[in-house]
Amino acid sequence: MKRVLGFVGIALFFYAFSFPLNDWFSLTMVRHQILQLPAMALLGIVAGLVYSNARPKNRSTQIAILIAAMAILLFWMLPRSIDLTIVYPWINRVMHLMVFAAGLSIAWGLVGCFFEVQIAFPLMLASMFIATGMALRGFTILLCSSFMLEEQQETGLYLIFLGLGIFVITITFLLRRLGDRE
Repeated sequence: MKRVLGFVGIALFFYAFSFPLNDWFSLTMVRHQILQLPAMALLGIVAGLVYSNARPKNRSTQIAILIAAMAILLFWMLPRSIDLTIVYPWINRVMHLMVFAAGLSIAWGLVGCFFEVQIAFPLMLASMFIATGMALRGFTILLCSSFMLEEQQETGLYLIFLGLGIFVITITFLLRRLGDRE
């Protein structure tokens, strides 16, 4: 029963973020990239934790799905991909499904995987967000034609903060785990 309720809850949130609230999220780049995409990824992570019995037990498969998750997130951070999601609503829906799948892959890939992978993956994710944020902040030309330059630079700032937050959380996790081993 809990799994059914979990599925219904995840499906309702996904529907809300992807359909009724989508126009609101798509109005600004910050809402689209900093609120909507992480929400979809978090829904995928929650789904992966709720349905953890479906995760692969083979470590090489876990690493492969983490690589796929990274590729999905990287693709949907490209300026051309962002533009297409604003111009074509069906591409936006595909993005929602793919980012949800990336979150699911992250949950299934990290749980039970090597400790080193549990540290390295979030650090790579953090560096990807920081680098993308620095590019969005650093360029004084419009990279995403669907949004304004100010929005691009503001989104870049928040991506840097997001990356730094992931970095701090990962280092804290690392230090706690190393403290537990002593």
